[in-house]
Amino acid sequence: MSLSGEEMQDLYERTVIVRRPTYGIVSGYHELPYICLGASSEAGFATLRVRGRIHVSPRFVIRPAQYLPQYQEIFGEENVDVELQGRMFGFLGFRRRPVECKSEFLEVQRMREPVEHVLSSSLDELERHEDIRTGVIIAPDTRYYPVSVERFISSIVEDEFSV
Repeated sequence: MSLSGEEMQDLYERTVIVRRPTYGIVSGYHELPYICLGASSEAGFATLRVRGRIHVSPRFVIRPAQYLPQYQEIFGEENVDVELQGRMFGFLGFRRRPVECKSEFLEVQRMREPVEHVLSSSLDELERHEDIRTGVIIAPDTRYYPVSVERFISSIVEDEFSV
C-alpha cells in the first residue's frame, strides 16, 4: 500500500518527538540513535518498537561507485532496471538541505504491552543508563515508521544547521 503525498505529510506532522538527544551532535555529522514506538498492526501485539541508529551528514556526498552499495544489493536483483544509470534518494523533510543518511543497527520488536507502558519503560531504561543521546519518537502508523524517523532527523538537522 503506497501513500499519497498528503497522507505522508499527515503522518510526518502527527509524529510526536518525545525526547531529543542532548549530546552527540557534532557540526558536520550526526549519529542519531532512536527508539520509535507505535501501535502494532499485528494481531496479538499492542506495540511495535523499532530501535536504530542513523548517521546523517548535512553535506551532499558523492562517492566513487566502488564504495557505494549497488541498487540491487539494497532492493534485490528483480527490481533492477538495466537501463538505469544512477539513482538519488532524498527525504521529504529535507527540502532546501541535501543530506546523506545511512541507517545502521535496526532492531524491531513486537510487544504485548500498550504503547504508554513501553514508552515509560524505554524512558526509564535510558535514564538508568544515563543515555542522553537517544531520541524517542511516537509514530502515528508503525507501518510507515520511516516517515516518523525522517521527522526526527529533520527536526535535528534543521535546528542544528539552520543559518
